[in-house]
Amino acid sequence: MARSHNIMLVGVTLAALCFGGTLVVAEDAPKTQDFNDRTCKDIMILSGNNRDIALAFAHGFRLGEKKTTQFSTDVLAEATDKFIDYCLDNPQKNALEAFRKFTP
Repeated sequence: MARSHNIMLVGVTLAALCFGGTLVVAEDAPKTQDFNDRTCKDIMILSGNNRDIALAFAHGFRLGEKKTTQFSTDVLAEATDKFIDYCLDNPQKNALEAFRKFTP
Protein backbone atom coordinates (compact mmCIF):
# COMPACT_ATOMS: atom_id res chain seq x y z
CA MET A 1 0.00 0.00 0.00
CA ALA A 2 2.78 2.45 0.88
CA ARG A 3 4.56 1.81 -2.43
CA SER A 4 1.46 2.61 -4.50
CA HIS A 5 0.88 5.73 -2.42
CA ASN A 6 4.46 6.85 -3.06
CA ILE A 7 4.21 6.18 -6.78
CA MET A 8 1.00 8.21 -6.89
CA LEU A 9 2.74 10.97 -4.92
CA VAL A 10 5.54 11.16 -7.46
CA GLY A 11 3.06 11.32 -10.34
CA VAL A 12 0.96 14.03 -8.73
CA THR A 13 4.05 16.02 -7.82
CA LEU A 14 5.48 15.82 -11.32
CA ALA A 15 2.14 16.90 -12.77
CA ALA A 16 1.96 19.82 -10.36
CA LEU A 17 5.49 20.88 -11.25
CA CYS A 18 4.78 20.68 -14.97
CA PHE A 19 1.31 22.22 -15.04
CA GLY A 20 0.89 23.99 -11.73
CA GLY A 21 1.90 27.42 -10.70
CA THR A 22 0.31 30.32 -8.97
CA LEU A 23 1.07 33.97 -8.63
CA VAL A 24 1.77 34.95 -5.04
CA VAL A 25 1.24 38.54 -4.00
CA ALA A 26 4.24 39.89 -2.07
CA GLU A 27 2.27 40.48 1.12
CA ASP A 28 0.93 36.91 1.01
CA ALA A 29 4.32 35.31 0.37
CA PRO A 30 5.11 32.58 2.89
CA LYS A 31 8.21 32.75 5.06
CA THR A 32 11.25 31.24 3.38
CA GLN A 33 12.27 27.91 4.86
CA ASP A 34 15.45 25.84 4.63
CA PHE A 35 14.99 22.09 4.28
CA ASN A 36 18.49 21.62 5.66
CA ASP A 37 17.26 22.96 9.01
CA ARG A 38 14.51 20.32 9.34
CA THR A 39 14.70 17.27 11.55
CA CYS A 40 13.14 13.93 10.78
CA LYS A 41 10.47 14.76 13.35
CA ASP A 42 9.66 18.01 11.53
CA ILE A 43 8.85 16.00 8.41
CA MET A 44 7.05 13.15 10.17
CA ILE A 45 4.64 15.46 12.02
CA LEU A 46 3.49 17.15 8.83
CA SER A 47 -0.06 16.23 7.94
CA GLY A 48 -2.09 15.85 4.79
CA ASN A 49 -0.37 16.91 1.61
CA ASN A 50 2.34 18.80 3.49
CA ARG A 51 4.39 15.65 4.16
CA ASP A 52 3.91 14.51 0.55
CA ILE A 53 5.13 17.89 -0.67
CA ALA A 54 8.19 17.77 1.61
CA LEU A 55 9.07 14.27 0.40
CA ALA A 56 8.58 15.24 -3.24
CA PHE A 57 10.75 18.30 -2.67
CA ALA A 58 13.48 16.11 -1.15
CA HIS A 59 13.38 13.75 -4.15
CA GLY A 60 13.62 16.68 -6.57
CA PHE A 61 16.42 18.22 -4.56
CA ARG A 62 18.39 14.97 -4.64
CA LEU A 63 17.86 14.57 -8.39
CA GLY A 64 19.21 18.10 -8.78
CA GLU A 65 22.22 17.31 -6.61
CA LYS A 66 22.89 14.30 -8.81
CA LYS A 67 22.43 16.50 -11.90
CA THR A 68 19.87 14.18 -13.44
CA THR A 69 16.25 14.28 -14.47
CA GLN A 70 15.95 10.50 -14.79
CA PHE A 71 14.25 8.48 -12.06
CA SER A 72 12.45 5.24 -11.35
CA THR A 73 9.22 5.43 -9.36
CA ASP A 74 10.05 2.09 -7.74
CA VAL A 75 13.42 3.42 -6.55
CA LEU A 76 11.83 6.65 -5.29
CA ALA A 77 9.13 4.72 -3.44
CA GLU A 78 11.68 2.41 -1.82
CA ALA A 79 13.84 5.36 -0.73
CA THR A 80 10.78 7.11 0.72
CA ASP A 81 9.78 4.01 2.70
CA LYS A 82 13.32 3.65 4.09
CA PHE A 83 13.48 7.35 4.95
CA ILE A 84 10.18 7.22 6.83
CA ASP A 85 11.19 4.10 8.77
CA TYR A 86 14.54 5.69 9.68
CA CYS A 87 12.95 8.98 10.72
CA LEU A 88 10.38 7.29 12.93
CA ASP A 89 13.27 5.66 14.81
CA ASN A 90 15.55 8.75 14.71
CA PRO A 91 13.34 11.85 15.04
CA GLN A 92 16.15 14.25 15.98
CA LYS A 93 18.34 13.45 12.95
CA ASN A 94 18.65 16.00 10.16
CA ALA A 95 16.03 15.17 7.54
CA LEU A 96 18.13 16.05 4.51
CA GLU A 97 21.12 14.05 5.75
CA ALA A 98 18.79 11.12 6.44
CA PHE A 99 17.26 11.42 2.97
CA ARG A 100 20.70 11.34 1.39
CA LYS A 101 21.38 7.98 3.08
CA PHE A 102 18.60 6.37 1.09
CA THR A 103 19.05 8.19 -2.22
CA PRO A 104 22.73 7.65 -3.08
